[in-house]
Amino acid sequence: MKPVTEDFVLRKMHELPSLPKALTDVIHAIDRDNTDQRSLIMKLAQDQAVTTKTLRIANSSFYGLSYHVHSLSDAVSILGFRSLRALVMATVVTNQIHHFDVDEHALEALLNHSIQVAVHAQLLASHVHLLPEEAFTAGLIHDFGKLILLSEFPAHYAQVRELQKTQDISLCDAEESIMGMNHAQVGKLLAAHWHFPPEMQQAVGEHHAPVTMQMHTLSVLIHTANFLVKETFSLPEKIQQLRRNELIWSILNLDEQLLEDMAEKADAGFREIQSIWVQP
Repeated sequence: MKPVTEDFVLRKMHELPSLPKALTDVIHAIDRDNTDQRSLIMKLAQDQAVTTKTLRIANSSFYGLSYHVHSLSDAVSILGFRSLRALVMATVVTNQIHHFDVDEHALEALLNHSIQVAVHAQLLASHVHLLPEEAFTAGLIHDFGKLILLSEFPAHYAQVRELQKTQDISLCDAEESIMGMNHAQVGKLLAAHWHFPPEMQQAVGEHHAPVTMQMHTLSVLIHTANFLVKETFSLPEKIQQLRRNELIWSILNLDEQLLEDMAEKADAGFREIQSIWVQP
């Protein structure tokens, strides 16, 4: 019997530390018309570590705000509540990954990949008029399903890697063959457990799925951002492969110059955001 089932994953998620109550209050209240902004800001500000890191991201040169953000009140005024929520969620969830029992090198590699995808996602979102902060956060968490698979079944995951290599199949196919679920499916459940918005949950679950017209644009965007950070292809090869996929090219309104410019910005953005997250 394959070890990973939806019931098992859900049980394991309930063993994880809960997100800070201040954040869950913000997540649930932000879409209500009667939101007391001042009250929510005061709740968030009680977590100094989260506040400091969120403001570092907002003030990064990659983020490119015209004004320096000195406080969460400033952030609300300049970014709006939805954008602030996404940034805070990204900060809090990134702190959560250290609760998983995963090899330090594997964790570092996953976080670096996640930041790269997040940066590409934010740049693409600006181009297609999606909220960049929500795209960044969806990109950041897109592979977090691997954390549960790696922490709970390291021996099985070693078999997954071996099967992927020897049979030349996709990682998701190998995961399903050995474990019963793939990391995108597990990640979608994790995003739901953490109360992420439905379109983010969907984007996590679909980031390896073939793109269709029925997909939310955020799902197409995360799928594409994930492809753009692959090290197995050069940038010209990636552009040509995306050109051949008329659906992606059309939905995201891509062009060669955009992708070339974005690659340069993404490299600098990755280094800056990575340095923020490794700071205490």
